[in-house]
Amino acid sequence: MKCQRQIARIRWQDHIRNTEVTTLTGLSPVSKSIIRRRNSLFGQVTRLAKDTPAHQALQCHVDMTLGRFQDRKWRRRLGRPRNRWLDQLRGDNNSSPADLWRPASSRGHSRVTLGSSPTMR
Repeated sequence: MKCQRQIARIRWQDHIRNTEVTTLTGLSPVSKSIIRRRNSLFGQVTRLAKDTPAHQALQCHVDMTLGRFQDRKWRRRLGRPRNRWLDQLRGDNNSSPADLWRPASSRGHSRVTLGSSPTMR
């Protein structure tokens, strides 16, 4: 938003709303691009090979959100839990990471998963 205000030569003392700045500059809000990239990264990690450490860590965390713990003795630390990356995804999409997992892992790979091949004309 700061860059957009500099482009439009708007000072912070002018008290102009961010929505007005984005319509004036014609650029989308930065928060939209952050959400889009965060969702894109989630999809890329879900489509990694199952033996990749990043995929395994994300799978473990999604399982934990469903209540499936690797070790039954595990307990969370005292105090307020930190806001994690998957918590931000939940807030962006209004659904749990477990609900996002299946569409993200199958996105763009329908031919491979269905076993069909494109026909030549």
